[in-house]
Amino acid sequence: MSKIFLGYTSLSGRNEIVAKHLASYLEEKGVEVVLDQLVDADAFDLPEYDAVIIETYTYNDGEIPEEAQDFFEDLQDVDLAKTKFAVLGVSSKSHIHFGRAVDYFTMEMNSSNGDQVADSVKINEYPDDDDYARVHQLADYVLKSLN
Repeated sequence: MSKIFLGYTSLSGRNEIVAKHLASYLEEKGVEVVLDQLVDADAFDLPEYDAVIIETYTYNDGEIPEEAQDFFEDLQDVDLAKTKFAVLGVSSKSHIHFGRAVDYFTMEMNSSNGDQVADSVKINEYPDDDDYARVHQLADYVLKSLN
């Protein structure tokens, strides 16, 4: 059975809702999911997983959330060794830096030798059916990469 790490940050609760939805979707497809907040996670454990999905909000002026800062900084010293990954996040288009933390995580994981298997997904405010369809598509690409 494949094992996927799904790490998230959530301030308003929207990213947590999407993360739990995504974890359930993946589990229904027969994979083991380790769901954890990034503040409690260790980036050095990521190469142990078959795939990694990171979900984050963007803080203030396009910044990585404070509770994910240590995890993000540790990624600079982790060799993901071609670990398959995808990144998504809920943000707000009313901010000039909509979803920038998603971009930062995507770039850092690529720089850490990861293998991006799905386009990053940015969700505006509250996820709707179209957003969940894009989340499912991201998950399906991750699952397909494991076969």
